[in-house]
Amino acid sequence: MSSELELLLAKHPDVRINNYSDDIVSIEKGIIFLYANWSHAIVQLRNLIQSLVGAISIPLYFFDIDNPDSLPYFDRNGLRSDGWGETYWVRDGKIVSTQKKYNSQNIEELILNNALLK
Repeated sequence: MSSELELLLAKHPDVRINNYSDDIVSIEKGIIFLYANWSHAIVQLRNLIQSLVGAISIPLYFFDIDNPDSLPYFDRNGLRSDGWGETYWVRDGKIVSTQKKYNSQNIEELILNNALLK
């Protein structure tokens, strides 16, 4: 993991990295972020972390899509990644919103999605 990525993830107090034991059905509230090191997903992650400044109680589930354990987890949970920082908001074991290919112009949308989990 790059130092920039580590610093960015450290800005949110509840980040779970490649935690394959928590299937979506067991997540009460949380955001799943699918990261691709080879893409520009860091842009989406920066904006997602910025949108979470006022929502520190929302766990962030971070998955590196190139980790060999990721694909079985994604298949099991109905997740899909094209390398664009796909983001899933989960409430009571169900996906309530998704977004990908977003940037700083979408901060309000991210904040609204975060509000679905409060």
